[in-house]
Amino acid sequence: MSEPIEIRGGAGPEEAAAIAAAIAFLQADEWAVRSRPQTVPRKSAWVQSWRPREIHAPLPSHVYDAEAAGLAEDNGAEEQRP
Repeated sequence: MSEPIEIRGGAGPEEAAAIAAAIAFLQADEWAVRSRPQTVPRKSAWVQSWRPREIHAPLPSHVYDAEAAGLAEDNGAEEQRP
């Protein structure tokens, strides 16, 4: 304990010892909590879900372009049939 504690009110030696023990326990608990580094609370999945994120295309753009050109040729060929 850093500063002296004065217990008043007619407490006997047993009561004073119990009060001092309770105060020492609380101070030790407080010291233990303050000695740990603070951690950032982990956000739940619901909170993280609203955050914007980069969604990657499943295929590279040159593959899209090749597929789009191939589809256009197929559609044109079907439309020209009698």
